[in-house]
Amino acid sequence: MFEFETVLAFGVGASLVALAPMVKRMGNHQLSDSMSSVGKSMAKSGIKVGVTVAGVAGSAARNVARTAAEAAESFVDLVAEAKSELEESGAANPATTTAATPGKAITKVSVD
Repeated sequence: MFEFETVLAFGVGASLVALAPMVKRMGNHQLSDSMSSVGKSMAKSGIKVGVTVAGVAGSAARNVARTAAEAAESFVDLVAEAKSELEESGAANPATTTAATPGKAITKVSVD
């Protein structure tokens, strides 16, 4: 998902920000300020990419969830229609007797 360069830039930027206070304590304030500025810029760039990717992924997940919900609703409707048709055909055709083949059992199945 992330390009290697983006992840690397974020890591280097975060490292520079973390090391800047130590460099400042050693007495090099100018280098510390430079490291902090560049590190923040690099880290922010990586974070921006992460936020963008997370937004796109979230949007895609919402679309998938919506589509799945619609498919489930359609399936439930189909099951209800099938049950209704079975009940109507059962009411129109009273229990019919079928001659059983010797040695075979007939099992009546009802769908609720």
